This record gives sequence, C-alpha cells and structure tokens, in this order.
Amino acid sequence: MAAMIRLRTSIVGGPLAFQMRRAAAARANECGLQVLTLPNLAARLASGFRSPVPSEQLDRAIQQALAAGGFREIEKVRHLPGMTRAVSRALRKVWDADVSLRSTGPKNARLSDLALIEDRVRRELPLATALPIDLRDEALSKMRHAARTIGPLTVDRLSWIAPLWRPLIDALAKEVSVEWIASPHAETAWFAGRIVRPPEVDRPAPAAVSCADPHHEVIESLRWARLLIASGIARPDQIAIVSAGTTPWDDHFRALAPDAGFGLAFPHGIPALSTRDGQRCAALADVLQHGLNQQRLRRLVSLCLGERGAFESLPANWLASLPRGATLSRPEEWRRAISAAAANDASLEGGLGALPIVDILARGISAAAEAAPLVLHGRALQLWQSALRSAPPEAIELSLRSSRIESDHDAADVRGVVLGTGAGHRAATARPTSRADGPPLASPAGQRLHRSGSRSVERDPRSRSSRRSRPSAFPHRRRGSDRRSGALPWAPKRAGKPRGPKPSSGRPAGRAALESARSGARLERGRSHHGPPAGCGAA
Repeated sequence: MAAMIRLRTSIVGGPLAFQMRRAAAARANECGLQVLTLPNLAARLASGFRSPVPSEQLDRAIQQALAAGGFREIEKVRHLPGMTRAVSRALRKVWDADVSLRSTGPKNARLSDLALIEDRVRRELPLATALPIDLRDEALSKMRHAARTIGPLTVDRLSWIAPLWRPLIDALAKEVSVEWIASPHAETAWFAGRIVRPPEVDRPAPAAVSCADPHHEVIESLRWARLLIASGIARPDQIAIVSAGTTPWDDHFRALAPDAGFGLAFPHGIPALSTRDGQRCAALADVLQHGLNQQRLRRLVSLCLGERGAFESLPANWLASLPRGATLSRPEEWRRAISAAAANDASLEGGLGALPIVDILARGISAAAEAAPLVLHGRALQLWQSALRSAPPEAIELSLRSSRIESDHDAADVRGVVLGTGAGHRAATARPTSRADGPPLASPAGQRLHRSGSRSVERDPRSRSSRRSRPSAFPHRRRGSDRRSGALPWAPKRAGKPRGPKPSSGRPAGRAALESARSGARLERGRSHHGPPAGCGAA
C-alpha cells in the first residue's frame, strides 16, 4: 500500500493558506501530499533533522549578539527599545533579497555590523535549526534527493517569491516537475517551469461603502457576513474579511464575536492583551513599572489565582483582611498591615509568606526577570519572556501591547469566518466571498497611507530618518504585494470594499491604493436596516 502512494508537494504562503490547504487535503483524502512553506521545503530537502529558525530563537540569539557589543555604527543604539525587533526585520529583508553578508566589505559600516550580528547568531543557534540563507544553500547541495523527498511540486497561488528561494525553485525544476498556479498579476518572469493560469470567470465589480470609525466598520462587516450566511448566498468557510493591517479592528472584532452567531478565526493571531494571560502580564508590568500599591497588587493577585504561582500558598482571605484605604506602597507598610491582621486572626499568619514576593515587586522593573516565574505560569510566562526578548524591561508595556498569540479557532473550520492581514493572504486561500476593511483614517498613519496611496516609504527603526527602500535590495514591498493580490485575481463571487472613516478634520478621506475610482455609499452608524450585502446587487 505504501508503494502505491505518490509523493507530491504543494507550496503555500502564510499561515492561513497553510491551514486551509491542509484541511482541504484531509477532506479530499489526498494521501501522499506534503503541504509546505518555502522555508520548510528547503528544510525537507536539506535534512529531516533541520528546521528553519523560529522567531523566538532568532530574537534570543540577536539579543545576545547585541549584548556582546563591538559595533561600528549601531554601538550607541544597541540598547534602545525595539532594537532586537529592528535587527530581526533587517536581517530577514537581507536574506529575502538573497544578499550574502559574508561577502560585504568593510566599507559599509551598517552592513558590516549586520554581518557581525549574523555570524554571532549563527554560532548561537542549535544544530537542528538554521538561518534561511544557510538552509537554502544546504538544500541546493542535496538536490539529488529531490525526486524521493519532494516529488512533483506545485506552487499554489503565490503572487511573489523572494529572490532567496528562486534558485531553489529553478534547481528543483531540473529534477522534478514544477508548476506554478499563478494569476496574471504574479511576478513569474524569472520562472522556468510550467505556469498554470486560473480560468477566467465573470465577477461583479466590488461595492464600496463608507463607515464612521473602526467600530462601525466591524459592525457593518459582521452584518454583511451574517446576511450572506442567513440568506444562503455563502457559507462561513467561503467568507473572508481582510485588511492591510488589522490592529485598529482586532479589539472590536474580539468584543463583538460572541454576538455574531458564527465563529471568527484570527490566523494572524489575536492581541495578547485581549486575553486573560495577557492581562496577567499587564498587571505585573503595572506593579513593576508604576510602583507598588495595594490596588495594583490586588489586581495582580486576583488575575493570578489558580495559576500555580506563589500566591497559591497564601490564605484565601489574606488580602480581604487588609485595610482598603491604606496605600501600602512600601514593603514595611505591607509587613505592618499583614502582621496586624495576623494578630487579630491567627489563621492569617500564612499571609506573611507574601512578604518575599512584595520585596521583589518593590524593586521595580529591574526585577522583571526574577518576579515573573513567581507569579506567572504557562502561556502567561512565555508571553512575558517573549516580550522581554523583543525589548528591554523598561519598554515591557509597549512590547506587550504589540504582542500576539495564536488564536484558539482554526481557520480551516467550516463554521468560521476568517479575518486576515493583507490581500495576499486572501488571494492564497479559497474564500470566494471577501470584504476588505480600509485603513484607520482617524490616525495620522492612515491619513498618510491614503494621501500617498503608497507603503513603499519604510521607516528604519535603527535611524532617525525615513527613507525609500531601494528596489534592487528590497523588491517585495507590502504595497506591491497588495496590488498584485488586491486586484482579487481569484475572482471572488462577491466582494465589498468599505472605505475608512473620516479623519479628525471631517473632510472626505482619500482612497486607498487598492480602491477603484468608484464612489462609495455612506452607511449611517445607527441605521437599523442594512439592505443586501456589498457586491450582491445592492443599489
């Protein structure tokens, strides 16, 4: 039976496409199919015991490389908040552009610093993991095993492939059959294999609507999805709600999801602070960064009870016995208050066990690494440690604010509507009905985005200036990706494009780069009847 299974491989892009393709293969009983991303393809060909370096390990190795010092240009800024994240992004851009830092000369100080960091990171990584550029080179050296380990290869609906992986695809085309299911908008000029174009189908023009603010957009998006489901036009697994950046809408979607009547999947992750584990981390950060007092410690204890932390061994009512009006901002005040309560009630003597914890918390943010294992456990502790890796302890609140954790809902669930980031994510999945929420025009970033219609100007976190990325070095810009995929090449049967809210000045907002010249209907915030969904024949 094993000899009858025909091994073949499908390459997808992004976590959403990965989940959807695996679910479709399982439902269709496609035995012998490997669903991989490009880094996993290189790892599979290089060795069965090698894997791409996870983001957590890469950030930890970069943090250690920066701590070693000895840089020419970034020495003065290596301790600034966000430096680990900035270096990680810079290295990934260099790797994706297929630029070898080993071959760079000493003339460019910044590239010399990046080369030094890359060399230190390479030495810090475990033997089982490898940098993307090293993994690609190792896979090219094992190309003779492609027929047995990879089999016929299909690049499934990717609109763009980074230059790093192009030599690998070209080399595979000489060993096995390689085809690329690509839209006419995809960049395929370099590809030497077989290109498969999807069939042309008729589709209605997308309809545009204008909403008051992100909360209003979320309400209208859920109304739109619910009406499609209730009227039988589309199933939940055929609907996607996407945006260039989901941050302004995530909290609103999370708050309104229980009343939507259908599941919502967040393949890009959910904001950590919207979960109980994130709130435990926020409560600890509040105590350490803003000072110890009774109110902050009560919040921390109430959130951490039942988590097998240091507070579990204390009497159940030790906090209730303390005077509510007392500030208790110093360890000696806590000692007097607990001792006085224990003198009145002998069962509260165990409350004195809180004093070592209070002493550590009173030391402030310098005790961030020491205090976390005492009060946090499981996913909350992992989230705290991850936030400390991406920023110094003094910036822990900013780091937690930008942290995301994996959603509990599977994007492949047939009962759920998918929320995604970027038009490329939606184009890489089989969701024929989609809605693209506009950027937050109320924010300065949203106003700049709409005025320029461009995202090619990227701010370098390692410098004070903002400059344009050079096409030769960074050819894959977010705006270009969205334009290739934002033309909706996979012909959704119905599509809605709500325009963003008005800026604070009240004047009409500019149009997004993906939006056509079509005029959009304005939706009132308090309307009770919303009519047919966008793209379904509404006037």
